[in-house]
Amino acid sequence: MLKYLLEPNASHWSYRGRYREGDNPKIHEVTLYTTVKEVAEKRLNEIYEDAQREAEGFIPGKITRQAMKRPLMELFEEFLKEKSKSGVTKDYTDNLRLRFPQLLEFCHWKTLKDITPKSFLDWRNSNHKYKEKTQNHFFDTIRLFLNWAERTYQIPNPLKHLQKVRLPRPSSDGPRAFTEDELRRLYAAAPRRRFFYLLLALTGLRHKEARRLIWADVQLEGDNPGLFLRPEATKSRRADWLPIMKDLVPEFRAARPAFAKPETPVFWKGVPNNETLHRDFVKAGIADKDELGRPAAFHTFRRTFISHLQKRGIHPRVIMQLARHKSLRMTNEKYTDATQLPLREGIESLAELAQIGSTKSATLPLSSPLKSGQTGVLKENDVHPKKYQNPTSFSQPLENEVVYPLPSMPVQDSPKLKVVGEQGLEPWTSCV
Repeated sequence: MLKYLLEPNASHWSYRGRYREGDNPKIHEVTLYTTVKEVAEKRLNEIYEDAQREAEGFIPGKITRQAMKRPLMELFEEFLKEKSKSGVTKDYTDNLRLRFPQLLEFCHWKTLKDITPKSFLDWRNSNHKYKEKTQNHFFDTIRLFLNWAERTYQIPNPLKHLQKVRLPRPSSDGPRAFTEDELRRLYAAAPRRRFFYLLLALTGLRHKEARRLIWADVQLEGDNPGLFLRPEATKSRRADWLPIMKDLVPEFRAARPAFAKPETPVFWKGVPNNETLHRDFVKAGIADKDELGRPAAFHTFRRTFISHLQKRGIHPRVIMQLARHKSLRMTNEKYTDATQLPLREGIESLAELAQIGSTKSATLPLSSPLKSGQTGVLKENDVHPKKYQNPTSFSQPLENEVVYPLPSMPVQDSPKLKVVGEQGLEPWTSCV
């Protein structure tokens, strides 16, 4: 045990303290920020006692204790810097930056020690503004931050054992796609936004991907027109090439302004938002939900693109590549509207099978598998001992051999008849 004060001198204006913990040979020196000896002794005693408690595991470490007192927004900015270095998108960090301050206000949190399961549950149970899915987004935000704090400052996550809100079961399964008539009415109802809606439906681009499209990404010359999707402009953060149909080339040329530069956005006036889309739905007479209860939104255009490719019999692997999916399961299950598929043609293709159960086919005589003159009883010379080395294998059918049931034959009590011993075949009789 070692603890003593160092008085101020020419190089140090305040008292300093030195101490050593137990058998540890390392000596710690701290500045006490005072010229009053009594105050310096008190501060040194507190530091020394905290070091002993920390060494014995009664209190957390100094860095942990300091983090517990720091403002949450200060720690949150440190968390975002680390997240940005990991390669997440700007949209991802913007969503975190939007939700985190709102959650602090809702739950009245200022420091880490204020975060408790009860305070979070009280807000979630009394919340009527956000739906279940949005509440889970808030929960994901705070859980990511607390997991980071646990890794960085060894502060246990107080919300570790809480679960997400169970989402209500959708009224119907499967995605929805626009019909050809709905697309036609939507284009007519919104002529100023027709090119944007047309591009979404014929390329499968996501709303944000179309918004980030610039004229340098558009290739209209040659026999293979298409769009170069930059890594920073896609959801998957990888570059890709998306061919476009030649009927879209005149649409692109008509939409390009004279002043456009390579870095100019294709939709330089902006893109419609959800409110504008739903107003266009009303003008076009398109219901927000169809008869199966499936809603329509911007992502419906992407499902329309995939579903109509499926309807036209395009190879699934080609559709998967055009959709830029990683698996066929995602393409087939999550993005294909089954109501748009040729289900009637598929069921009508079984018309020949319907004749099997008809009365005409039931009156036809059943043909026997035996040829004329055959009784179904094996003769002695039909058995070839050289071919069958093991007698027990007689009961097993040969490869590609059709086995027919043999008719039963009664055995009569007669002195002229006797039953042959077991040979691995059905019993047969022989005259003496």
